[in-house]
Amino acid sequence: MKTNLANNIRTFRKERGLTQEQLSEVFGVSVGAVHKWETGLSTPELPIILEMADFFDLSLDVMIGFDLKDNSMKETARRLRQLKDALDPDAIIEAEKALKRFPHSFEIVRECAWIYSSFGSFLKINKKYLNRSKELYFQALRLISQNSDPNVNEAVLYGELSGVYQLLGDTKTALKMLKEHNAGGIFNISIGQMLAMQKDQEDADIYLSYALLIKLGEICNLIISKIYVFARTGQFEDARDLLEWGIQTNLAMKKDGMPIFLDKISCLYLTCMAWVELRMDHKKKAAQYLKEAIETADAFDANPDYDGKNLKFVALNQSCKMFENTGETARMSVENCVTEIQDPEFDQFWKEFQKKN
Repeated sequence: MKTNLANNIRTFRKERGLTQEQLSEVFGVSVGAVHKWETGLSTPELPIILEMADFFDLSLDVMIGFDLKDNSMKETARRLRQLKDALDPDAIIEAEKALKRFPHSFEIVRECAWIYSSFGSFLKINKKYLNRSKELYFQALRLISQNSDPNVNEAVLYGELSGVYQLLGDTKTALKMLKEHNAGGIFNISIGQMLAMQKDQEDADIYLSYALLIKLGEICNLIISKIYVFARTGQFEDARDLLEWGIQTNLAMKKDGMPIFLDKISCLYLTCMAWVELRMDHKKKAAQYLKEAIETADAFDANPDYDGKNLKFVALNQSCKMFENTGETARMSVENCVTEIQDPEFDQFWKEFQKKN
């Protein structure tokens, strides 16, 4: 424990305009004793420290110069996270102190499990740390009912724990753990990677194919949401670039030019592109994109295909229907998109476009 007593004695003495000799007379000690106190060579006895605090009219903690550390559970967890993020070697020592103080706290136990996992895999594998991490993760799972972090649940812990098993070389247990807690396909990519490394290419491709389909759906939602943000904050060029990327990504998923359900999503991208061009006062380009959106929609509606297994890079033997709520048909999706944008100028542009076409 560090204090600032030596420096404080010197500082407060000088503030009062006293010499070392005068201070020694006040407390009945030698000048040499005062010199040792101020240089940190020795420390006054407690009764003298109390007398000093009274003499200088200070509280004892100010006299000593000790800042009381906040040792609450929340503050302890925060400090542990800081130490881990900085890869501070003291993190391990502080983790064990925290575990002794809060052995039944989910937040503390989980943070410490994370610390041991991080230090157990940093630069080189430390099996001692990794085994300690594994032990703490199981303890955290027993305390999961205390969890109040919406970003953490049982599956997240099992995912992190499986990583520890993998680092320890127990791939079989790591893989089994991920498969048993793969709700909503959250671990499809990790499972696919592990199977691929084990040269089980067929099963690996199945998991990776499902992962790809899930990600495509997420990308669609992300792009549309980002476009609304970009367009309504004047970031038109970013909006245009992102939509172009989305359109090209969908085209890359087509096999031999055959219709796929992503064509219906591209109709939305093209409609949004028309809106962005209109906001940039490019009416001719806006009309061209609306025309392409309608043509793409009509082509899809003539031969709709909602089966994900027909996409390029997807290796599934069984049907995997893809669903979205943009509209019953692709053309209806375009119309709904115009309505949801809620831009009076674009609404009027759409009406005029329909009259002309």
